[in-house]
Amino acid sequence: MSFDFSTASDSITNPLSYFSDRGEDYEKYRPIYPTSAIDKILSDLGYSSQIIAADVGAGTGIGARLLADRGIKVVAIEPNEDMRKAATSHENVEFLLGTAEQIPLENASVDLVTSFQAFHWFDFDKSLKEFRRILKPSGRLALTWSFWDQDDLVSKEYTRLVFEASKDREHQSQSGMQLKTWFKNIRYQLFWQGLWLPYFTNLQRHAFLSNQSLDFPGLIGLARSQGFTPSEGKGLEKLMSDLAVFHQRFCDRQGSVRLIYRTRLYTAISNHR
Repeated sequence: MSFDFSTASDSITNPLSYFSDRGEDYEKYRPIYPTSAIDKILSDLGYSSQIIAADVGAGTGIGARLLADRGIKVVAIEPNEDMRKAATSHENVEFLLGTAEQIPLENASVDLVTSFQAFHWFDFDKSLKEFRRILKPSGRLALTWSFWDQDDLVSKEYTRLVFEASKDREHQSQSGMQLKTWFKNIRYQLFWQGLWLPYFTNLQRHAFLSNQSLDFPGLIGLARSQGFTPSEGKGLEKLMSDLAVFHQRFCDRQGSVRLIYRTRLYTAISNHR
């Protein structure tokens, strides 16, 4: 089964508004990516101080700051104003308004393009062409996702509660079923068929495990940071009630619940023509 790039469009749902009013929760409660994944992204790229990276769909800059902490100059490309405003500043990170399909950077201007937890929102074909355009010859692309580990009982139950809460929101609009189908497509593409990246060569896949410990407000904040959960009303009230039971069931003596993440990293090299 091949993946139809023509269906992978931002017309399915608009990322400009999808995460509006989620920025603060996103910045505060989303997990950081494993050190080992950042090591792999940067391996063999040379001196960090000489690397220029574009982090596309940067959100609040979680991934961008991890790169910048290594001394890399990062241009964070993010279309959502709320996300840009919620970002913690870093001396090596510059935020620019832009999209994956129209990146406001010159041709062959960066050594590395990254996208953390965002590539599935992009028009696949247009964004990959843009990535190749701004990358220097033989520049590196790194696409990263972290998912709750479905082999871990606690993480699996948290996943169930969050996605159960999303059902009401999905049915509020015609795009609900499109969105559900969209995530099924990307999930299939990532975990069963394997990601295919035209315009790039030497595709490599990497996997990592990490964890995150959250108290009760953190569990709520992480759930609210997801674009598909209810932000108000009875749906949010039910989610908070369900998470209270979940917290009591799984928290340790310090009141924290540990969630396990599986991180998938795909790296490839620009195929300049």
